[in-house]
Amino acid sequence: MYNQSKIILLSLMLFTVAGCSMSRAVNRTLSPPADTKWVNVEVKNPSQYTKPFPLEVRYISYECKKKRISGFDGSVITEPSYNVIGIPMQQESGDIWKAKVAMTGGGPCKWTLSALNLGIEYIDATHLDKDLVLGTAVGVSLAFDNDASRNGQFDILFGSKPIFSSTYYPLIKTNKMIRNKDSLNIFGENDFLQKQIVSLNSSVTVKFMPILDESKIVRIIAPKEHKVGVFYKIIYPDGTVVSDGSTHPDIRRMEK
Repeated sequence: MYNQSKIILLSLMLFTVAGCSMSRAVNRTLSPPADTKWVNVEVKNPSQYTKPFPLEVRYISYECKKKRISGFDGSVITEPSYNVIGIPMQQESGDIWKAKVAMTGGGPCKWTLSALNLGIEYIDATHLDKDLVLGTAVGVSLAFDNDASRNGQFDILFGSKPIFSSTYYPLIKTNKMIRNKDSLNIFGENDFLQKQIVSLNSSVTVKFMPILDESKIVRIIAPKEHKVGVFYKIIYPDGTVVSDGSTHPDIRRMEK
């Protein structure tokens, strides 16, 4: 299920570029060779109210480069092309969902895997409040080359069988300046872990096994107007209210 969070996540994976394109349409056809290595993804769905979202996959091509005119000084810049696709997760048995991604995308542009996002999101909020709208997702952002990880925020992973298991909590947001209804989100210590996988001499198996603890719900209430000295209110499960300029719950309070 695609929602606003998917748009945000894809925009984080791509690098925003200013300027006018000078290139022709790029052939985005994928044709993985028979000897390609694979990234096998397995997600354990933690709740009947959640579901793994389709893998958000980005390929890169240095064969079909594109040119653009810089919006700063008018110079011509040559850069690689990107190919972003979605791959649905398939329910294998019970709460296990799987999908696979070719590391070598092939095709006329010789696409290679650069990055992918995987994770879970709410698909039903009625058990908490029938008027809630669905919000953001959580999961893992994986980089497979230096292009995808050049923001320096990705931790290096060695090995071909990483397992990620984090605890997440429901987060209900109230922001009347944006929408009348509250939104149901998921949050954790890191909403999206950022990892770079190296030493890709074999296929990779990635497992994401999240825990969703709905016994602890956090609420965030946004100010009704922008005003100096007025901040968001974060209400924790024990009734504690924090309004110190923070816009994200403190995970340490949840783990006590």
